[in-house]
Amino acid sequence: MPEILDRLTTALILKLALIGYLGYAVLLWVFQRPLMYHGTRLEAPPADARPTDAEGIELEASGGPNEAWWFRPEGDEPAPAVIVAHGNAELISDNVSFARALRDLGVGVLLVEYPGFGSAKGEPSRASIGEAFTLAYDRLTARPEVDSERIVGLGRSLGAGAITDLAVARPVRALVLQSAFSSIGSMVLRGYWMPPFLVKDDFDNVANLRAWDGPVLVFHGTQDRVVSIGHGERLAAVRDGVRLVRLECGHNDCAWSGAAVMEELRDFLIRTEILPRAD
Repeated sequence: MPEILDRLTTALILKLALIGYLGYAVLLWVFQRPLMYHGTRLEAPPADARPTDAEGIELEASGGPNEAWWFRPEGDEPAPAVIVAHGNAELISDNVSFARALRDLGVGVLLVEYPGFGSAKGEPSRASIGEAFTLAYDRLTARPEVDSERIVGLGRSLGAGAITDLAVARPVRALVLQSAFSSIGSMVLRGYWMPPFLVKDDFDNVANLRAWDGPVLVFHGTQDRVVSIGHGERLAAVRDGVRLVRLECGHNDCAWSGAAVMEELRDFLIRTEILPRAD
């Protein structure tokens, strides 16, 4: 009799644990986008937040008007341009100093907002973000001051997924990834015990880098507790042409506009013939 009770108790515990896990998985599935896209909870910048050295570009997306800020390069000849996809808890207004530091390298810079972030309309998803970036790319490459053969995609954290998706959809010369995950599916499996097939927006940087064969520069902090350095190492191991630069920082405290990162970026842009070699 005690043995039977023990078996019944074990079976009941396992059944309750399974029901509890299924309920947890359902809640994560239902609420994953609000949990995933932190920027939707940030206060929109004021109407006059766009700096005077940036041109506003309105993107007519299916979910409603979106925006991008264009920092024009110096000079009269067509120049290379960098499309920037920012991090998850940021807005384009948080990336002005970074855009200026990039422009100082000799490139134009386009900051693109995500649907539902800041004053942009719509709801964020992999599809809607992809639409915003392809619209921005098409507008950018049509500008006479831009050399459409020298477009660079730069993505930070969540933005790495957006920018590698863009590289698969549109011709991009090179990619720069900062604090990038290997895939959202691997993140939720390890961090939340959620099966990857339940992820609605599985940005998969590993798959995209396998599908796209251009040069890639990966920056990753060795103390990153949000997206561990292991993700950067897995991206670097995908194929030849992916270079990993380790930084002594975490996820949100890397000096992206600092001299060390900018020097690495300049060298990368020169090696890939996006910028000319100095005489």
